Amino acid sequence: MRYKINSPIAYTRKMKTKVFLRWFFYSLTLILLYSLMSCGAFGFWQPYFIAALAIGVSMREQEVSSSVFGIFCGFMLDMAMGTLFGFFAVCLMPCCFLTSLFSRNLIKVNFLNHIIFTSISTLITFIIYYLFNYVIWNMQGREIIIFRILLPSFIATAVTAPAIYFLVKLIANKLGLADSVNINDAVEEVIEHSDDAADNK
Repeated sequence: MRYKINSPIAYTRKMKTKVFLRWFFYSLTLILLYSLMSCGAFGFWQPYFIAALAIGVSMREQEVSSSVFGIFCGFMLDMAMGTLFGFFAVCLMPCCFLTSLFSRNLIKVNFLNHIIFTSISTLITFIIYYLFNYVIWNMQGREIIIFRILLPSFIATAVTAPAIYFLVKLIANKLGLADSVNINDAVEEVIEHSDDAADNK
């Protein structure tokens, strides 16, 4: 199997408008979810909405744009949760890249895979956060952090992930690129047809 990364797409003016609007609504959703996370209404059961959004967008966009969006989501998540600025950005960026790569080559885009990838990304991020903030410094009460903060947030993120998935799906379906032309695929199709014609002769 040949893996494709950021295959070039031929855009019309209408497609460019759709791309702009799609990313505008992604960004608007990011701001709204940041506001929701910053209000502190969920207590210890704080869902990481922004992480779920980053993964949801990555499942429908190309690798580089997904990585950049993951970085911005990470910065917003840092501000919402009061962590070291850039921590979540470093964690989310590779998660978004790999999610996009797998979604475009190996897995189907559906809410179940979205929950799985969101859970894996959140778990990896929480493990790194726990190691660098508590284990390395040998802080007391580390078990409390796991069972009172990280575990409830992990569960809440997984439970609320489908809502984020369907929101991203709505935006992508309304402003998607169903009519876009992948240049590499088009060239390969022409070559295949030429080979078939030559074989028939």
